Amino acid sequence: MTYSILLHDKNGACPLFDIGETFPQEGIWENQCQNIRVTASFSQKGDAMLVTLTAAADTDASCYLSLYGKGNGTLTSFNGQCEHEQLLRQSPHNYRNYNFKMDGSAVPMAAVTERGRTDLFISDQPGHCDNYTTQHFLPETGEFYLSSGDSGGSPNFEGDAFSPYYHEVGGGKTHTFRFVVKSCEAASLKAIRREAFLTIDKIWGDGCDSAYHAVSFASNYMHYRRNESGTSDFWIVAGIQYANCQYVRDSFYQTWILPVETEMQCYHAFREDWLKEAENSLIYLIWSYRVVKKGGTFNRELARKAYDIMMGCLAKKPADGGFYPNCDEHGAFRNWFDICCFEFDDVDAYSQGLCVCALRAARELGFEIHDAYEKAITRYLALYNGDYIPMSAKKPYLALDFGVGDLFHALLFGSTFLPDEIMLKTYRRIMESKAKTPHGTKIVSAPDGEYLPMEAYGAYGYIHPGMAKMDLGRYANGGSYHIYEMLFHIDAHMHGVPEAVDNMIWRLFIDLDYDGATHEYMHTIQGNGVKANQGWNAAVYEIWDELCKSGKGDPHFFEAAEDKLRNV
Repeated sequence: MTYSILLHDKNGACPLFDIGETFPQEGIWENQCQNIRVTASFSQKGDAMLVTLTAAADTDASCYLSLYGKGNGTLTSFNGQCEHEQLLRQSPHNYRNYNFKMDGSAVPMAAVTERGRTDLFISDQPGHCDNYTTQHFLPETGEFYLSSGDSGGSPNFEGDAFSPYYHEVGGGKTHTFRFVVKSCEAASLKAIRREAFLTIDKIWGDGCDSAYHAVSFASNYMHYRRNESGTSDFWIVAGIQYANCQYVRDSFYQTWILPVETEMQCYHAFREDWLKEAENSLIYLIWSYRVVKKGGTFNRELARKAYDIMMGCLAKKPADGGFYPNCDEHGAFRNWFDICCFEFDDVDAYSQGLCVCALRAARELGFEIHDAYEKAITRYLALYNGDYIPMSAKKPYLALDFGVGDLFHALLFGSTFLPDEIMLKTYRRIMESKAKTPHGTKIVSAPDGEYLPMEAYGAYGYIHPGMAKMDLGRYANGGSYHIYEMLFHIDAHMHGVPEAVDNMIWRLFIDLDYDGATHEYMHTIQGNGVKANQGWNAAVYEIWDELCKSGKGDPHFFEAAEDKLRNV
């Protein structure tokens, strides 16, 4: 396989630098095509090479840059081996279009396997190229392009229309495209992904050489995008399936692992109208306090509005202490369990526990909460039925998300508010029931752990249409969510449950054994992972790392994760 660097303008492609089969040592090359000057900088970064291409011009011009490869190697994208021509993208370029159709890849990369070795080529995150990174594979002719722009079209894919895109240069504007090159012995897709994650972490992360950290960090680094809504320069998307839009609870989890400067971009991307929905006001207050603890500054004006919304939800029954979230007219979209409907006067354990933590955060941020904190704890504990804490006061089901607020409270304030005995009984009631499957523990189940009937997800005789068509074991209908199950086990560990760490290892391995990545959820009947690289799973690493550093976590979990990933 031979390589070269090309400049593309609206007239076609112009070869700039012929590299040959082996990338050069450190150095700087320069060349010009038409009126556009391109500088190529080669910098050795351990066992990888960072290539930085910069295009400039004296007069206005437009272009993008590519690494071009041609030869007999086997071509692989992040999705797997390429069998036919395809043009993969990371961004649909319309953050409002949730139902976009795009041939996409979560990580902008190409891998070439030849003579027993694999060369990895990985672009910098899409946000640094205005969300226009692409990878064009032509396996029939042994060619690929790793690009900073878009040639347009979608070969072998029926979906949305994509036009060519060129970056503007000239008049003081330049265009920079970075990619990294690494040679390794990875052969399987799992191993290629692992090496890609490690390389991304080494070049753009903290380079701690932990494969599990790399999986967590790299996924979210590659989910960083130019914020096309204009509320900040950048923000973070939950995954490749979510257009270019940031979502509240996802970004709260995702940014846990990112540097505070990067996190602040996502935090300040918040819009006021987001706060009115579901548990978003609670998450914003908790996030605001976390930002302060990390050395950032919080938005007092927006936090005040979040506080007002939270207090308004508590005021729906002022003497009760219960948090009654805003939702739609059917009782859906009141928390992360979006298409599950609750009666309006129901109290769900997840939201109530989260409210306890948000109230404490609000007080620490300087807002007056009177006796709401104590009343909210009392109402939360009143959900306990003597055997376990149920999903809600009116839904007597087993649910893994009941302790999320309790865990956050422990992480931010150093103490839990859930008694150890209640946690132990609830935890074992779930884990010793039919809720535990070979593909993970059901996010919600009947009191004996069986799958729930569809009516259980409704309220007032109404079932959300999206829920009604959900097959058993999928998504909210008994699927196993990585983030919520791991938080469930971590909270149990905080309460001294001895088997919790072993269950964390078991659950992590379910995802990694599937395809070397973590997912939004596992289908508990079919056993397939859905939405690889779901960004919010990164919080698990960072939370456990914090606990280990404070002496509260068990490093055996990290050791097991590392051993698994190094041997896929």
